[in-house]
Amino acid sequence: MLAALAPAAFLALDPGGWYPFGPAKWLAVSVLLPLGAGGLLARRRARFEPRLGVAVVVLLAFLVLGAAVGLDPTYAWIGTPERQLGVVTWALLAVALLAGTSLDPDGDAGPLLVGLAAAAVGVGGVAAAEAVGWAPGPVGLGGSRLTGTFGSAAYLGAASALLLPIAAGTAADRRLGRPLRATAAVGAVLVGVACVGAGTRSAWVGLAAAAGATAVARRRGLRRERGRAAPIAALGLAALAVVVVATPVGGRLSSAFDERSPGGIGRLDEWRVAARVIAEHPVTGVGPEGYRVAFASGVDERYQREHGRDPLPDRAHSAPLDVALAGGVGAGLAWLAVAGLIGRFAWRGLRRGRPWVVGLAAGVVAHGVGELFLFPTSELDPVAWLLGGLLVAATADPGELRTWGRPADRGASPARHRGAPRPVPAVLGLVAIVALAAGATGVVADRHAAAAARALARRDGAVAAAQAASASRLRPDVLRYRLLEARARVAAGEGSLAGLRAVDDGLAVSPGDPIARLARARLLVARAEATEVPAQIGRAQHEVDRLLAEDPLSGELWLLAGELGRLDDRPAAAERAWRRAARLLPRDPVAPTQLALLYLAADRRADARRAIRAAVAIAPTDPAVRRAAERIGPG
Repeated sequence: MLAALAPAAFLALDPGGWYPFGPAKWLAVSVLLPLGAGGLLARRRARFEPRLGVAVVVLLAFLVLGAAVGLDPTYAWIGTPERQLGVVTWALLAVALLAGTSLDPDGDAGPLLVGLAAAAVGVGGVAAAEAVGWAPGPVGLGGSRLTGTFGSAAYLGAASALLLPIAAGTAADRRLGRPLRATAAVGAVLVGVACVGAGTRSAWVGLAAAAGATAVARRRGLRRERGRAAPIAALGLAALAVVVVATPVGGRLSSAFDERSPGGIGRLDEWRVAARVIAEHPVTGVGPEGYRVAFASGVDERYQREHGRDPLPDRAHSAPLDVALAGGVGAGLAWLAVAGLIGRFAWRGLRRGRPWVVGLAAGVVAHGVGELFLFPTSELDPVAWLLGGLLVAATADPGELRTWGRPADRGASPARHRGAPRPVPAVLGLVAIVALAAGATGVVADRHAAAAARALARRDGAVAAAQAASASRLRPDVLRYRLLEARARVAAGEGSLAGLRAVDDGLAVSPGDPIARLARARLLVARAEATEVPAQIGRAQHEVDRLLAEDPLSGELWLLAGELGRLDDRPAAAERAWRRAARLLPRDPVAPTQLALLYLAADRRADARRAIRAAVAIAPTDPAVRRAAERIGPG
């Protein structure tokens, strides 16, 4: 089961789901990991490295404390449906590390390497098919970058960085079977295509760091073989130059210095906001999954204007910062300690390990360095932590690891009956059963949500409302189903009040979620606009003012404030709000268009023409902009 973890987690997807790459992968991870670890620890004593064990316990303690006082009382523990990085997942990562350390490198490595080679062939093969224009099902939604079986170029790149060195090391190990080596060689080539096509710079940095560390660790051997190593290195550099020039790699590298391009140097702005939030909560952080709630307290106008909030930032794009946000500075330092201690064993593996161990160490290094510029993920980290544990087991000196388990039964074989304490596998088995029930229900619910989304697209509100309600009933903890239900009920003609009830049900799960709170404010404004009743206008105004007091740099809220000013016949207030929105959303035509219509109604034609010219410059083909321009006339 542990050998199946990588191919299942990396390849699982549900073409019939609304989020085809999410629930299916989490079902695979949340079931296979505790079930495999429980089965392993039922038969063997657990093994661990003491300092690494202390660092992991400290990390979990800080995260639990952060969850207890965090900003999201539910998702801090179970994780949001999109990220799944609550305390439960962090505990599963610790289980993965313990299971990996408890493996026998000689007897257990073979099945794991088979699983990793299969994952490399599968991930790389789908990405290669996508590269040549064949994108089955939901694959191929990432535009110019490959996304493979993850639906995300960043995730595909990170998975490639982890798998590529391991596949190469497995292919080079002559003591392994020929079928495995051949499969790994094919996987290395295919996953290399995925790594290039994904365009994930953090993965490239990780692989470069792993290659550099390998060269330094094996420098003596390279010197002895420099007659063969030099031509190979020259050929590799030439191939790299061709890749940079002939593929999108060159463009991705150059765009790293474009402040408006996603990622690259723009990461500095994200880190600045995250550091400000950490400074406000240095001891406990904001809790796992709490950054999206706390983001407004750290954002500044420069970030808002340059990057906006679509999608809403819910991570800092640097693992130490993300962990510090979740559990405070102590958690961030503990994560760095875990990474550093595993890095120590990786160095040993690079220096003196068999080829597959060298590849394993390089893959773990590439993944860890890449996460410095990415973030932890529930799809990749369970596999990475399991492999980190296997790396510790494969490179530990005699007597360096400690064991934890029950004594052998009298007269029985110690190897067969000296497992971990009985409650440990029992608890893990129970976790797997609960995860199976919740995960399978999640997959079914996601299919109902997909049916609701399709019905909304064809404007069948009644069917959409029924399907969305089914998804919400099956998984009431998934906030996005409640928001979908709210849209569907409004589309079905049930009115904004029915939509508000659905959003309020979602807010009961996550009271501080910014997206749900904005959706609620929009429904209140829509209701006020439909009724034009002063009491409804006042209720919407109270809600928008409350949210603006907490998040004064939200351009979307200022748009709503402007609409309320217009409804309440306060043109000066509407003008102030829309001017503020136009400044905070410089690439959104709504605010200047509304200003132009406001000025036209007040017979301020010169101001109206200036405003509509600004809107046309932003979105010349937008229907609302064109209609407003026609009303105002030339000039």
